[in-house]
Amino acid sequence: MPLYKTLRRRLHSAAARRSPQRFPIVVVIILLFALGFLITQASGFLKDVATQMALSDATDIITAVVNEKINEKMSEGKYDYDYFVTLQKDESGDITAISANMTRINSLASEILREVISSTTSGAIDIGIPIGNLTGSNILLGRGPKIPVKVIMLTSSFADFRNEIAAAGINQIRHQIILELTVEIDVLMPWHVESTKVLSEVLIAETIIVGSVPDTYLSLNTP
Repeated sequence: MPLYKTLRRRLHSAAARRSPQRFPIVVVIILLFALGFLITQASGFLKDVATQMALSDATDIITAVVNEKINEKMSEGKYDYDYFVTLQKDESGDITAISANMTRINSLASEILREVISSTTSGAIDIGIPIGNLTGSNILLGRGPKIPVKVIMLTSSFADFRNEIAAAGINQIRHQIILELTVEIDVLMPWHVESTKVLSEVLIAETIIVGSVPDTYLSLNTP
């Protein structure tokens, strides 16, 4: 047998022995890259879901605290329409102006904000999101380890109010004063910090005014 044929057979035999080993390595590398990609995508998706859940839970908790403090304040009995508003009349008794007492409204808003913050631990609330909630399954709801989340209320929170006047019948108007409390919060998660605002509205004064509607106007100045 010629020498070149012997060498050719040996090379072919060696290549045949190596190829079965090389093929699994390539497949393993591809599978590892694919697995890493899927894990990265799934991790990002779950973080997004957890972030939205944390923001939703934080908003619900802050809203509940604010509403509780507002109800406690309003139930004291001293806050009625006449406490916040002064009606100015002419000699015939017709109402000529409606003046909102800004000092009292702002004082009430500040008290509520202070009590909201003081009801927590230095303006912070700790909550947890069970990992089972991220699956969307009712069976796993509330199950599994909890992702720690801290909600911090910022001192930049503020309050405002608005007046609403609407016709309530012939020569009658309905005047409402609505307090708007905006609580700015930071939601701290292990991978991210998200900032948001929680707006709460409450009706603090309301009355029906009988009189000449065109001659009635609203003054936002302190009487």
